[in-house]
Amino acid sequence: MLRILMRKVLILNENDNIAVCLVDLEIGEVIRQDGLDLTLVNRIPRGHKVATKNIERDEGIIKYGERMGHATSQIKMGEHVHTHNVLGDRLSTEQTK
Repeated sequence: MLRILMRKVLILNENDNIAVCLVDLEIGEVIRQDGLDLTLVNRIPRGHKVATKNIERDEGIIKYGERMGHATSQIKMGEHVHTHNVLGDRLSTEQTK
């Protein structure tokens, strides 16, 4: 029997501590893929990020193998990673005017 597995998240670089959600994910949903085994803490919309490891406050958020910002609070594995708990390292052009 042929079994087709649908990817639910995409890890862009092996050093990343987040993954991009390819589908809407629900609380309690379990992701077992690419050596990852995590349970969703929040509902996370497609295109948003999920923590693949526990991330401490002020620790870097790593995407594409590069630091894109830092955690403003502790983020648990399986938790939504977004503007409510991340501050980007780059300032927007609006902030510099």
